[in-house]
Amino acid sequence: MIDMHESIIRRGLKPRVACDLPGRLRMLFPRHALLPDAAKPYLHDVEEILKLLPGVQTVRVNIRIGTVLVLYDPSLCSARHILCWVDLAVDTGMEIAHEMNMDEIRDARDIASFVRQKLWMRLPHRLETEAVNQRRF
Repeated sequence: MIDMHESIIRRGLKPRVACDLPGRLRMLFPRHALLPDAAKPYLHDVEEILKLLPGVQTVRVNIRIGTVLVLYDPSLCSARHILCWVDLAVDTGMEIAHEMNMDEIRDARDIASFVRQKLWMRLPHRLETEAVNQRRF
């Protein structure tokens, strides 16, 4: 069961597509201001997490207004891949937050490091699954 705190975080980290052109995706996080203060330090890790995705070249994050601009190689990646990756990153972060003992966490970098490690392990499987699903339809 998802508690209220987790629900607020998930809503704050749910992107909306503001502009989608081949090779250029601008995402808007319209509810980013609702995020609890404890979640805001992780917004700085968005750039690094998005750059794990093959094809992503440049990421510009504007935390103040809640936008992320992603420039990517459309032959390796798509806006759909990027949006799925954001959802997977949020899910992974929430899983880790539930798994970790808060006494083990020295700072925000600990959780960010664990999220990157888990995402790195999930990346190949996720892209293969996505490619199979695209071939079916």
